[in-house]
Amino acid sequence: MVASPQEFKILVADDSLLYRKLVEETLAHEQYAVCFAKNGREASDVLEEHRPALVITDWEMPDSTGIELCGQIRSDQGSYTYIILLTSNTDKDQIIRGLAAGADDYLTKPFHSGELLARVDVGRRIVELHREIQGKNRLLQELALTDPLTGLPNRRAIEEWAVRQLSGAVRHGFPLWVVMADLDSFKSVNDTYGHEAGDVVLKKFADLLRANPRSSNICGRIGGEEFVVVLTHVQKPNIQIVVDRIRHQLEAEEFMFGGSVLAVTASLEFQVFRTERRRCSVS
Repeated sequence: MVASPQEFKILVADDSLLYRKLVEETLAHEQYAVCFAKNGREASDVLEEHRPALVITDWEMPDSTGIELCGQIRSDQGSYTYIILLTSNTDKDQIIRGLAAGADDYLTKPFHSGELLARVDVGRRIVELHREIQGKNRLLQELALTDPLTGLPNRRAIEEWAVRQLSGAVRHGFPLWVVMADLDSFKSVNDTYGHEAGDVVLKKFADLLRANPRSSNICGRIGGEEFVVVLTHVQKPNIQIVVDRIRHQLEAEEFMFGGSVLAVTASLEFQVFRTERRRCSVS
């Protein structure tokens, strides 16, 4: 069963047709998209294809166990999956073993439909809480790596990116160019026209840098009026073309502040990191 992205997906893994039907009937009137598997192999396929948010699994299946399925799910570092074990075993040691293997909850057979619904609802709330936390963490991480004024990557983001790119450059031997850009006489813009005018200039220059279409590059603001552009897989004649284009695009911009037209220029310097497998040198 294929679910839309908005639906809460549930996988039911049980080799018993009777219990699959009982679970299906119990969940039939709820806003859930339910997929079924009658063995561990089918469950693995559904997990990979549909990424269900909640799994209800039998303890014993022909080719695997619910414990093994728990281990498979927990080895995945993606979004959190809530797991409910269905078992006819009431031995507490076995139940403890299942929970220790990664199950969040368990339900003994035969189960009460109301209890299954209640436990699934608890799982849904837990999953939604995990999703909310993950979303906030992603937002915080993005904010930590973004310059708030221009929206460009900040110094920390550039440094993290550069470490990965330098490793790739050393491994594969491609050139890595660093272009430092400094807006000329920027302090006078702030002093004469105010900081709001200075912010307009910074944002515009950021837009010019962002317009570079090469996905293997990064540009960012490292502080004040200082920016950096890093380019890979570019030879020296082409890097000069890129630098000249950025300079000329900025010079062509006209800023209107207080009835005055202001032209802004930038100084750009570049250097290459020549990479070999055992060393990295700057020239």
